[in-house]
Amino acid sequence: MRPRRPCVSLTCPDMVDEFDPFLPDVQRDPYPHYARLRRYQPVSHVAARKMWAVSRHTDVGAALKRADVFSSAIMGPPDLPASESLLSADPPAHSGLRKRVERSFTPARVRGLAPRIGALAEDLTRVLRAEGSFDVVTRLAAPLPLIVIAELTGIDPERHDDFKVWADAIIARGTGRPSAEDRKVLDTRVAALKTYLREIIERRRTAPGDDLVSAFLRADDDDDGLSPAQALNFSVLLLLGGSETTTNLIGNSLRALFADETLMARARRDPAVIAATVEETLRFDPPVQSVLRITTRDVEIADTRIPSSSVVLLLLGSANRDERVFADADRFWIDRREPRHLAFGAGPHYCLGATLARMEAAAALEALLALPNLRPAEREVPLVDSFQLRGPRELRVTCDS
Repeated sequence: MRPRRPCVSLTCPDMVDEFDPFLPDVQRDPYPHYARLRRYQPVSHVAARKMWAVSRHTDVGAALKRADVFSSAIMGPPDLPASESLLSADPPAHSGLRKRVERSFTPARVRGLAPRIGALAEDLTRVLRAEGSFDVVTRLAAPLPLIVIAELTGIDPERHDDFKVWADAIIARGTGRPSAEDRKVLDTRVAALKTYLREIIERRRTAPGDDLVSAFLRADDDDDGLSPAQALNFSVLLLLGGSETTTNLIGNSLRALFADETLMARARRDPAVIAATVEETLRFDPPVQSVLRITTRDVEIADTRIPSSSVVLLLLGSANRDERVFADADRFWIDRREPRHLAFGAGPHYCLGATLARMEAAAALEALLALPNLRPAEREVPLVDSFQLRGPRELRVTCDS
């Protein structure tokens, strides 16, 4: 079947504007655009970006689980073979890499971080009460997950600020719209990050410690451990996936609470409501809006043929608002009992850091809600410049001293 032609109206299936995730109005509020795609073009050819967008929950979930057809090879760094990167490898190579990482990044290890995460969140907010006005992103949502990742990997605490700059550079370079001049600056910062991590990895090879990098490199009877190149790649992934996305999750969750005074009051009284708020935020306004795949053969989805070797944008944010799966999907409702959202993906690449992200977001919100009369300081909230990530670039609040 031939691809459907672009459209330009809400009322006619042959008249819907061509979807483009880079457009400012789409990034500002993608959800009405997603709704039109689901209704009229569940598989849309985005000619301007030379890719295809898939928007319905069933189709996105199925594609995430079919690594043999929807390969992750497009997601990896250009300087490392796809099979050597956890993010871009497909089974069976991915299975071996993930097993090595899971051996070190265990659920027990993550759960054991809960007291430290809670203490960090309280420490970061303690000084904010006296200030009375601050930016949640720079003062809590960004530092908290960065400090946790830095401590996990044994990074020098003095370099925490550098890590934030490096993480921002990776995001801006990979999913933003930097100018040629800005790209040079970003490239320099990304190179600095990799140089620093290579030094850490080399030191851990000769003098291992109790940190995660040492655990990645350590061999045992059943496993050779990660190679230095693999350890570098996963350390970058851990910094990116374990910090920026959690920062956005914290910001999006707090915005949801500010939008509902009744929910805010419930959350102040009951920590269980905070956890439910984080979970509904993952569905309603996820920090990762989409992931990329590349087809290994011709494939048909929703009566539309996608050719082999096509770039496919799987719209997680749209899938999580699919009215076919979620009742009253555009309503923020923490008491849902529908099937699992796709904010952390599905299949072989389901997010390793899902539990950690939930813990950090809940701890941050609990610490923030302990501040008296916490409230937004500004109506307009600037968002990060990314076609894949969604969250506030700045979120200014005030509280009583």
